[in-house]
Amino acid sequence: MDNSLGRRISELRERRGLSITQLAKLAGVSKSTLWDIENGKIMPTITTLWSIANALGVTFGELAPYDIVVKDGGIEVRLIERRHGREVYLMKLGRGGYRRAAPHGGNPLEEVYVVEGAMVTGCVENPQFVRRGKRAVFNGGLEHIYLGVAGETVALVVMRYGERFEESPPPARRAAPHFPRYRDLIDDVVSNELLSDLVSAVNTRQRPERESLAGDILTAELETLSGRLAVPQVVADNFKKVKGAGIERGSSTFESNIDAVRYFVYEPLHPGYAEQVVYVAYELYRRGVDRAVSVGCGPGIREAALREILGIEILCVEPTAVFRALSGYKTVDEIPSGAGAVISFGASHHIPNFLGEVSSRLREGGILIVSDEFIGEHHDEKSRALSLIQHHLTYLLDIPIKCCREALEFAYFYASRGRLRPALAFTAKAYIEVYEKIGDLSIGVEEAFLNFFYLELSALLLGVANIEERKTSVARFIDEAAEHGLRLLSHYKVYSTGPGKWGSGTHVLVFKKV
Repeated sequence: MDNSLGRRISELRERRGLSITQLAKLAGVSKSTLWDIENGKIMPTITTLWSIANALGVTFGELAPYDIVVKDGGIEVRLIERRHGREVYLMKLGRGGYRRAAPHGGNPLEEVYVVEGAMVTGCVENPQFVRRGKRAVFNGGLEHIYLGVAGETVALVVMRYGERFEESPPPARRAAPHFPRYRDLIDDVVSNELLSDLVSAVNTRQRPERESLAGDILTAELETLSGRLAVPQVVADNFKKVKGAGIERGSSTFESNIDAVRYFVYEPLHPGYAEQVVYVAYELYRRGVDRAVSVGCGPGIREAALREILGIEILCVEPTAVFRALSGYKTVDEIPSGAGAVISFGASHHIPNFLGEVSSRLREGGILIVSDEFIGEHHDEKSRALSLIQHHLTYLLDIPIKCCREALEFAYFYASRGRLRPALAFTAKAYIEVYEKIGDLSIGVEEAFLNFFYLELSALLLGVANIEERKTSVARFIDEAAEHGLRLLSHYKVYSTGPGKWGSGTHVLVFKKV
């Protein structure tokens, strides 16, 4: 192993007249660790190297030679330039790569330019969300963080010594505004007793009388939304599947950007999850569909619920290796040509050219049912981002959990006022707070919801960055469907995150190929 770093530390230590014992004490590392670093036996982490640099009174760049890659917590850093009081580093972060950095000596102004991906960075009390082509500027002399949001993030980090940066004080606390919620109901009476019971439960917001998979999820949701956190049994069941399986993660974009294992376990905690199943089951029932192809079946929970309610035969199209391995469903790579019915829960904004692909495979007169989240109308990237923030945060603010609630309320307030920068800053703060609380998978009630919050906030930030999550409005989606020969037959707003029938929220759309 190249020991130029160890020799440089030893040289600077001796120049300052410090023994290994003295420097180890100043840097807060063990004497044996420092000896191993100086002798090239181990490579220090970024945190350790900064501690040594601060103890020696030098910058990170003065200590680390060029072309030395230092790793720590899923982050890689390499010095690429140092001159005239400025140091430039290339930083790479994997999804979830995280470092909470102590204040840097010399109180530098720090600039982070994101080249690829997306990350949260900045001072702990005032973090920023930064996506491709954007930058964050903050005081590196305060405790700060770096947290990777996308599958891989590449950034240039510039330290400017001798320049000052004043942090803006946090604004006064504001409560999230409320709005009228719109929700469609199913009025028709059906002869299927289980479906009839579930329809009644959804319409009345009362616990279903019959036991079922969808009923268990719906019951837990109703409890949670009434102020008492509850986790459905399927979360515990999926937790056991994950713990008992050797999981080979795949290379799909979803797996790169989203923690698919956590998604498999905690997705049923999403508000409106069971309601989607009931509305889709009702539409399949009334149209006499007995077999369907599910595109992007994910954990397969909703498909299992449909099979229980209707006895329907379902074939899944699923590119994600984790879901293929754990869902228990037979999966194929594409929709069979001439399919009579296609359903999709939550996949329409993940799959490129979704409507074109489905339309090309459906037979004439075939049915497409899309159950997905949609945002409000928007006319540019800023208004789209503001709508995304309000949409996702409404789901989270409906859940009675204390963690990061103040930050979420701040974020929603500023998004509702059209102020994107502070809205993203408070979203980033909530993201950090949640990230630092989640650990290994858990089915403890609060821990389960914290994991769901992490997934939902990840989706929000990836959506703002146009990575993986590409939500649009209901009206735009229906117009695009028409361009592919898909005529709208039915439309339901199942869970509201914005005012009006056509506003943001979870919608169920039924199309016919003409």
